[in-house]
Amino acid sequence: MPRDKDERKHSSSSRRRSPSRERSPRRESSRRSRHRSKSPESRERRHKEHRSTKRDNDDEASSSSVGGYRGTDNPFNDAALGKKFVWKKKVEQDRALGLSEQERVAADLRRREEAERELENLRKRRETREIEKKQRDEEMARVRREQEQEKLGDWERREEEFHLGQAKKRAEIRVKNHRPKPIDILAMGLRLANETLSEEEVAELGGIRLDVDEPHRIVDGLGDEERMELKHDVEMYLSLETNARNVEFWENMLVLCTAATDRSAADVGVEVRDVLKNKSLNELLELENEVQAKLAGRGGAVDVDYWEQVRRELTVEKAKATLSEMHADILERRLERLHHARTARSSAVLVAEDGGRGASEAERRKRQRLEDLQRRILEEQPAAEGGDALSVGGDRDLSRDMYEAELRKEHDPSEAMFSVEASVPQVNYSWQDKHRPRKPRYFNRVHTGYEWNKYNQTHYDKDNPPPKVVQGYKFNIFYPDLIDKSSAPTYRVENDPMDEDTVILRFIAGPPYEDVAFRIVNREWELNRRRMQGRRLCVLVAILLVELVGLGYFIKGFFPYKKSIPGFASRQDQPWDISQPLSGDSTTRNSRVSDVEAQYDRLVIMLVDALRNDFVFGNNSAMSYTQGMLRSGNAIGFTAKALAPTVTMPRLKALMTGTVPNFLDAVLNIAESDTSSSLKYQDNLLWQLKNHSNKTINMFGDDTWLRLFPDIFARTDGTSSFFVADTVEVDRNVTRHVRPELERSDWDVTIFHYLGLDHIGHLAGPNSPLMRPKQKEMDDVVKDAFEIVSAQDRERMKRDKSAKPTLFVLLGDHAMNEIGNHGGNSQLETSTVFVFLGQGIRGQPLADKGKNALSKLLTTEVSQINLVPTLALLFGVPIPKNNLGMPLRELLSSYSDSERLRMLQVSAHQMFGVVRANDPTVREIALTETASNSGGPVNCDNEGESTSDVLRCKYRRALAAHRRYAVSGSGAASKVEREYYDFMEHANEHLSRAFSGYDLGAMFTGMAVIGAATVALAALYQSSDKSGGIISAKTWSLRVSAPTAALLVTYLVCLWSSSLIEEEHQFWYFWTQTMLALRVLTSTAAGDALRTVLQMGLFRIIRAWNQTGQKWTGEPDIRLYLNSSHTRLMWILVVATVLVVNVAVHRLHMYLYPGPARSVIARRVDMRSPTYALGTMPYRRDADEYKRRVAEAERARAAVLYSGADTAGLRALMLTQRVFRALVGYASFSALVYQMDRNHGWRELGVSEDVWSPVRWCVPADLGQVARLVYLCTALAAAIGVVCTWYRAKAGVLEHSPGSHEFRASVAQAAALDLLVGMLPVLLLLSRPHNIPLFTLFLAMFVLFWSQLQVVFGPRSLTSVTDAREGNQSDVCGCLGILRPSKLVVLFCLVNASFFALGNSNSLASLDLSNAYTGVSRYNEGVVGLLMFVSNWAGPLWWAVAALATLTLSKQGLTAQRAVDALVALHLWQACTLLVLSIVVTLLRTHLFIWSVFSPRYLYQVGWLVGFYIICATCGGLLWLVGLAQVS
Repeated sequence: MPRDKDERKHSSSSRRRSPSRERSPRRESSRRSRHRSKSPESRERRHKEHRSTKRDNDDEASSSSVGGYRGTDNPFNDAALGKKFVWKKKVEQDRALGLSEQERVAADLRRREEAERELENLRKRRETREIEKKQRDEEMARVRREQEQEKLGDWERREEEFHLGQAKKRAEIRVKNHRPKPIDILAMGLRLANETLSEEEVAELGGIRLDVDEPHRIVDGLGDEERMELKHDVEMYLSLETNARNVEFWENMLVLCTAATDRSAADVGVEVRDVLKNKSLNELLELENEVQAKLAGRGGAVDVDYWEQVRRELTVEKAKATLSEMHADILERRLERLHHARTARSSAVLVAEDGGRGASEAERRKRQRLEDLQRRILEEQPAAEGGDALSVGGDRDLSRDMYEAELRKEHDPSEAMFSVEASVPQVNYSWQDKHRPRKPRYFNRVHTGYEWNKYNQTHYDKDNPPPKVVQGYKFNIFYPDLIDKSSAPTYRVENDPMDEDTVILRFIAGPPYEDVAFRIVNREWELNRRRMQGRRLCVLVAILLVELVGLGYFIKGFFPYKKSIPGFASRQDQPWDISQPLSGDSTTRNSRVSDVEAQYDRLVIMLVDALRNDFVFGNNSAMSYTQGMLRSGNAIGFTAKALAPTVTMPRLKALMTGTVPNFLDAVLNIAESDTSSSLKYQDNLLWQLKNHSNKTINMFGDDTWLRLFPDIFARTDGTSSFFVADTVEVDRNVTRHVRPELERSDWDVTIFHYLGLDHIGHLAGPNSPLMRPKQKEMDDVVKDAFEIVSAQDRERMKRDKSAKPTLFVLLGDHAMNEIGNHGGNSQLETSTVFVFLGQGIRGQPLADKGKNALSKLLTTEVSQINLVPTLALLFGVPIPKNNLGMPLRELLSSYSDSERLRMLQVSAHQMFGVVRANDPTVREIALTETASNSGGPVNCDNEGESTSDVLRCKYRRALAAHRRYAVSGSGAASKVEREYYDFMEHANEHLSRAFSGYDLGAMFTGMAVIGAATVALAALYQSSDKSGGIISAKTWSLRVSAPTAALLVTYLVCLWSSSLIEEEHQFWYFWTQTMLALRVLTSTAAGDALRTVLQMGLFRIIRAWNQTGQKWTGEPDIRLYLNSSHTRLMWILVVATVLVVNVAVHRLHMYLYPGPARSVIARRVDMRSPTYALGTMPYRRDADEYKRRVAEAERARAAVLYSGADTAGLRALMLTQRVFRALVGYASFSALVYQMDRNHGWRELGVSEDVWSPVRWCVPADLGQVARLVYLCTALAAAIGVVCTWYRAKAGVLEHSPGSHEFRASVAQAAALDLLVGMLPVLLLLSRPHNIPLFTLFLAMFVLFWSQLQVVFGPRSLTSVTDAREGNQSDVCGCLGILRPSKLVVLFCLVNASFFALGNSNSLASLDLSNAYTGVSRYNEGVVGLLMFVSNWAGPLWWAVAALATLTLSKQGLTAQRAVDALVALHLWQACTLLVLSIVVTLLRTHLFIWSVFSPRYLYQVGWLVGFYIICATCGGLLWLVGLAQVS
């Protein structure tokens, strides 16, 4: 009460003071003055009261909670409990007693603390009483419940047993009525095996035949809805079952059903299940412990989500393993019951498991035991039948045998059992009165796989596959007891009333079998997959044959033989001398046809093959004698321009006929036996010299002359021009005839054709150290030959005043580029020489005798075909009819003006005859016509648009000018010469382009056939879709990925540009790097991206190895670096490459035949596996330890992996492996010796002859025999590889059971990888030394494609468990996923890029002939052509085999469908290329570069099509596949 009163006073005081805020300033000031007037004692007292009030308020705030109670929540119902009570009377009493403020406060605090402690104790006692009361209530409730349960007794247990019994009864009824559900099969199996049955139940259930397949296979064969239903049924049994053994069974079944329902095919489980599927239960428990340790953090930083998923998969695999063991026990008990029911004997004897064997052996024995139990169950089940409809009469024997035979077969892992039938409506059969209807027995499979539609291509890839879909069914329905065996069972498809996405497939056989039906996916199915691929392959072969026919037509029209005027020119064909008068009869005019007297009567032609102009005129030339003659004016030199193709045969034709050669002569140049290119019936200079001047002609050197000019030469000694490895003897065989032949007097024309300089260019290029000595050798021959004939001329002319001197001509047929090859139209390849020496040859002496004195001759260019009319006029013989050349002015300078004009008239007349032959509408020019226009010049500017008319006008104008000069002497002779040369220059330019006929009809026919073949290939490519047939027109777009489509479109566009054809290597280099970059950008795994980046780095080195094309072919590159200043480094790399090949073969065989399976998940490598000995010691610090581990691995593999197998076969297998490695190793060593001895590499390495000689003794002394030894060893290695593959298939040692899909894939992988490394010795032999190290880079790039191979070829830092995750990358976003190229697309780019990386191009000059005769003792067109193809296409061939290995190493394996799809895709690519290129060359047939750029590219395309795609890829690939199928 006092407290409330005091509070009221305080409140009223506050209310009374509140109006003070409204006081006026005067009253406020007076109040302040009053306060100031008070004494200091009052002020002090007020301050103390204020502090006390503030302290009391603080105490009140702090004591708002007293004893754990608040004013709003306390058992005393005191709202002011939190406020502080002030006992004022007590305060006054304490003050009166003399207590100080501090003592009073301390006493008050002690009193307050005692009160709080008392209150706290009171609260705890109350809470304790409440808890005790609650516990007493709960105990009483529990006691009441127990009393109630005791009253109810076992009613609940009896209810559960009742429901369980009803479920089993329902299962029994459905099984008897042949309509079992999956849960019924499982429940009946448990019941028959584990429960104790009465005699009545045994008699009732004894005749039931049940499925003996494993439980997890039943789950795998169900659809999603069936799995959900089975899961609910299993949960029901699990909730009702009381038997501990049965509970364990249903718990494991629930794990499988849950996993099958929730599992996604795009998670990590796909990879892990493949590794775990053959593990035993003990091994799975060990792996689980290791995974638990990783999750516990004892293994460092781990990916928790990944390992959690691994743990879940382990749980599923443990359930499978447990169910398999329980299933085996169930089968044993079932077998015992069947035996007891039949013979009352004891249980069957089972094979005891050998505990001392390894885990894989125990698993194999368990599997064999399970199969044996299944077989015996099937045998025994009908013995106790009680008239069940499933097993009556003969079906007990025949259908059972059929079923068992199908059961024993190994099936594809992508196939699952398909045993759930669809309900068939009740049917009354017309024959059921005579025969009891029964259901047939069947063994069906469903095949699942990935469907690569546009959506899946966008969001998934090969490493991260989409969910599997049904791709096919295999039905095996057995009807052994058909009454009418002449009528085959039929089937029909019925609509499914329950689901429109499925249909009912109903099989109808006839008596005594009922109809049986299955629910399948509603799609269009191909009835026979193998037949489908066989049909597609036959269609492909037919299309290729049609394409070859079209190609033949097009080549016939585009590459015809050059049109030529038949017959030979004679003196009667020469024109009437226009300087003679026109009067008189024809006889008089014919007698006035005069010939200019010949200036020479003997001719020596020294042709040096590939003699480039700078070899004679350049500052670095070693031909000092020839240069001296040119400087002194005793010789005349020219740079002779050759036309493409710059190879020997067409150039010899041009030099002797004066015509532009046929482009196909470049191909026929290689065929020495070809006679179609002979000039026997075509006018040529040698025929004219022999028949009109009665010359005796001899030839020594290249035997191409003998093929071109048969029956012309009196004495010959031919030398094959294609043994390019010979640079010495090939010229000695010619030089040995120089002096003896020239010193004789019975010759008129002698030809010497030297080949050594060309061979040096092919072998080592124009900068070879052998080049200058060869030039000096040729210069010495020039000096000797010219001095001999000069001395003879002096003697002859002294004895016979009518004798004429000898003309000596030094020339080349073509030149060579910076690499040393030729065939194209580059400046270096077409710039050869003419050097004329002899009496009467007077050049301009050079005042400048310095090094650059002859540099102007490098630019003094004349056409090479000008040699023909020049020599014909100098020797006084008719010019060949088909000549297009013009006489050389400088060589006619010794004649008088009238004689020179007469010569020009004869030459122009001959060329005008060619114009008339090319265009028959051109009229001949009459003599009177030239006379009528002799009064003035003739204007040819308005003669129409016809080129032939313009040429006729120019020729008539030249004749008119000549006539005016002869009659009146008006004008200068030089002007007449200009008129003649003007006509001949224009005629040469026109006829060089037009003097070849295109058969447009054949060309268009060929294009039409090629186009039809391309469309057919496109349709065949589209038909590989599962929804299509052989030709599918359902969709209008080809199934091509975005990178592939972009690659094809850009490539076809590039074919229209001559520059892009010349620089095609840039296209493939760009796209290869682009494809690799796209794989980096679209990769979500760090390891995959890192490996691709390494591949990009390696390819950057590869593309810098050889500069090719036209623009940059002479630029510095690694090849130049290795061949010039660092040859020692080059040979070190060559030796290293051979070592890499041998190590690769050895380690590859260790990979192909490992010990027990390695666990990818736990990063375990079995101690018994050879890969442990090789992979865990990358540095081999302890050689003894390394050898010991290898030996242990070999012994363990023989003891563990091969135990129980054919010992003799396994020994033979191990022997063949060693022989294969030895053969490949010796072949590569022989190839190394061949290269080093042929190119003196051992000297570059600083190896002394004493050291090299013992090495050389290991191989034959002759290099040709060494090369043949390499071929022999490679062939033997291939044969041994076939035997080795056969033994693999027979012994089944490739970690899979024989006959399975995995086993076939393993055999294919082994064969492909053996081929990949086994072909390397031949490729090393046929490659240039500087290109050999490229194969090491190729091998490194290929290994980086496959992480599993890095265990073999390199350290395991990028492999191990991360690869399992990389194989299951998460989805890439759509914009990037659609851009991800497959490995096969990248490999296709590498196939084409490697062709150019080895230094090749689209020019014939890049064809390397230096290795085409390696190991060939005599010329054979087939062998030489094959070796030339292999040497030039070595890179593409190797990468093609790498692509084949990629197909085998991929997850899908090398199936027939994938092989045919790959072949169809390749041929579709080349067909599109061939079609577009045919259109291009047809439209651009008058283009300036048609023969120099487009035609060689077309020939290369033919080589790619016929040689690479058809012979190697199609025929070779199919032979390889067929052989592999026969072996495995």
